[in-house]
Order: sequence, then C-alpha cells, then structure tokens
Amino acid sequence: MPDKQKIKDAIKKKDGWWASIFSGSIANIFLCFVVDIKWITPNWVTTFSLFICVIAAAFISVGAPIFLVIGAVLVQLVFILDCLDGQLARYRGQSTNFGAWYDRVTDRAKDFLIYFSIASGHYRVYEDWKIWPLAMTSLFFVYLFDYYVNQDIKLEAADRKEKSEGKKTILLKVLNSIFTGGEKVYKSLPILQFHIGEQYLLISIFLCFNQTRLLLYLIMFLGSFYSIYWPVSKYYGRKPIS
Repeated sequence: MPDKQKIKDAIKKKDGWWASIFSGSIANIFLCFVVDIKWITPNWVTTFSLFICVIAAAFISVGAPIFLVIGAVLVQLVFILDCLDGQLARYRGQSTNFGAWYDRVTDRAKDFLIYFSIASGHYRVYEDWKIWPLAMTSLFFVYLFDYYVNQDIKLEAADRKEKSEGKKTILLKVLNSIFTGGEKVYKSLPILQFHIGEQYLLISIFLCFNQTRLLLYLIMFLGSFYSIYWPVSKYYGRKPIS
C-alpha cells in the first residue's frame, strides 16, 4: 500500500497557480495508482507526456472546432503527466540530473509541437499565411520566458540602493510605480503568471473557443511584457515576481 502522506508530500511545494489548484492535484491521484508499478519510471512518464502531446498536436492541426476541443483536453492531460513525473521522482527519491534535463528538453519539444500545430490547423482552415510568423514569434517569447524563469531568475538583482530618498531619480520613481502596479495586477489575476501550467490553460481555453489567432496575440503581449520586465527590474535592483 502506498504511503498516503508521502504521496501528498510528493506534490511540488512551490508551483504555478494552475498546477497548485488543479493539475498537481490530479497528478497526485494518478500517483496513487502508478507508484507501485516498478516499470513506470519518471522518465517513462515524461516520454508518455510527449507522446500524448504528439496526439494532441495531430488533432489541433486539423483545425476543425471539435478537433480543437479534443486537442485542448489532451493538452491538459499533457501537463498533468508533466506534474506526475516530478511527483513520482520525489516519492521514489529518483530525481537525477538526466531526468531534469530530459524533462526540460521534452517541455520545449512540446511547446514547438503545440504552436506549430496551432499554426498548421489555422492555415488549413483559413489559408491565412500570417498565422505562421505569429505562431513562431509567440514560440520565441515562450522560450525566452523559460530562460528568464529558470536561468536568469537565479541571478541576484543589482544593488542600487540610494543613500537617501532625495537622490532617487524621476525615472526610478516612475519605474517603481509601474512595477508596483503591475505586480498587484499579476497577483490578483494568477492566470497571468505565465508559467507552463498557465500557458497550457490559456491554450486550452482559446482552442475550445476556436480563437487561435487571439491566443497568439495574447502570448506575444505577455511574452513581450515579461521579456522587458525581468531585465529592467533586475537592473534597477528589484526582485522580479516569479
């Protein structure tokens, strides 16, 4: 019998909003059924997640509304499995450098499959060539955001504390006001956190409503904001939200 408390403890302590309230909890239920099956390893779950993503991309690339809905549901299953591999590794104490690398690589492969299939499906139905640069630009910002969250975020913010309030520049005051206001919106609308779970949730929602072009515009807007916010906030000594 699986240790129920140990299974519960396998949930990632600090995770994105959607993973915390939905995907991680569903994955934890799945964990109860697979934890004692020895041949199911964390890397096997990661591979299966990639396989499901290929199927999801195939449905999305058709472009018809019903296929987009099926693809949207499968995208959520992809992320649940993405949560499950980490929980299984933590439960069994099987976390490895290779597993972490493999998980990151497959995540980026899944990003490409999803955005390529969105563009392909839209073009198949509407013959709108402009969807391709929109999709690839969105994908660029997704990759850039992944860098900021997983790599650059580890760097310390610059130490730019002034000796007195009077020496603060007008620019710094304006930026601090913008950052403060933006962080309030960010915290009040957790779907804007733009971690992988929130990204997949936005993808599923817009696919269900057959609004792929609008999805790409939103991804580009959020990606543009964060790609500017992270380095500027670091430069002015403010710790970026994550």
